[in-house]
Amino acid sequence: MKIKGKIGLVIGWLWGLFILTGCLGYGFRGTVNNLPADIKAVAIPIFANESLEPGIEVVFANALVYEFTRSRILPVVSEAEAQALIVGKIKSVAVEPVIYTSSAQTLERRITVVLEVTCRRKDNEQVLWQNANLSRYEIYPVASDPALTERNKEEAIKKIAQDLSERIHNGILENF
Repeated sequence: MKIKGKIGLVIGWLWGLFILTGCLGYGFRGTVNNLPADIKAVAIPIFANESLEPGIEVVFANALVYEFTRSRILPVVSEAEAQALIVGKIKSVAVEPVIYTSSAQTLERRITVVLEVTCRRKDNEQVLWQNANLSRYEIYPVASDPALTERNKEEAIKKIAQDLSERIHNGILENF
């Protein structure tokens, strides 16, 4: 009986050690910072806008600032204080109908946004992370009231900005 108990204890310890060492290389998503140790803060200037959608560059920059602020992993500071810059460009915004009624009226539209984002060192311009073709789309309803349709479109843009900001944040910090 004593031998079986000792064997069980040893197996339990080995199993625990196996689990612990197997998990050491992993972290919870959004909590890892794999940037060089001397990068203590980032700056996020307003994105460039090559699309015809006015003001969208501010929405995306603000969403990215919010994502970094929310995670508290790397502070967002002015360009003068930062060791790295996250520079973004809205390459395109496309809106297209998705669902029609039998009378050819649009019921839903899809908005697709394509970004180019680069995180680079401020001192020597070395690229730390880059995605030249980051895209996402969202479908929004078309209402009989044009103002409501515009609000639905703005909400879709905000959802896209939130999602892409999370992907950018995680990509930069986790180097995926």
